[in-house]
Amino acid sequence: MCGPILLAAILIPAVELWVIIEVGSRIGALTAVMLVFVTAGLGMVFARNQSLSTISRLREGTLPADVAGLDGPLLLMAALLLLIPGFVTDGLGGLLLIPPVRQRVARAIVDRFGGPGGPDGSGTVIVVRRRD
Repeated sequence: MCGPILLAAILIPAVELWVIIEVGSRIGALTAVMLVFVTAGLGMVFARNQSLSTISRLREGTLPADVAGLDGPLLLMAALLLLIPGFVTDGLGGLLLIPPVRQRVARAIVDRFGGPGGPDGSGTVIVVRRRD
C-alpha cells in the first residue's frame, strides 16, 4: 500500500503541473510563470510579516495557549508551500498566512492529536516567564 507521503509526493507535482499548464494556456506561458514567481515572492513577504506578528503576540501573551506552539511551525509550512512553484501550493500557503485560518488548523491538530502529554491532555506543562 502506498504511504500518504509518497502519494502526496506524486500527486502534488502532477496537480501543480496541470494547473500551470491550464493557466498558461489561458493567459500565456510566460505570464503564468511570472505569476508563480510573483505570488511566491509576495507570499514570502507576508510570511515574514506574520512571523514577526506572531513573535510579538507571543511576547504579549495574546496568542491562545493551546495553539501557540503550532503557530510557528504552521508559518514555516506556509513559507515552504509558497516556495514550491505552483498555484495550488501558493494558495494553501497563503491560507495558512491568515491568522484565523492558521488557528483553526492548529486547533484541529490539537483536537486530533491531543494537547501536552498526549491525546488525553495529561502531562506536565512548565511555564517559564521572563523577568524584566
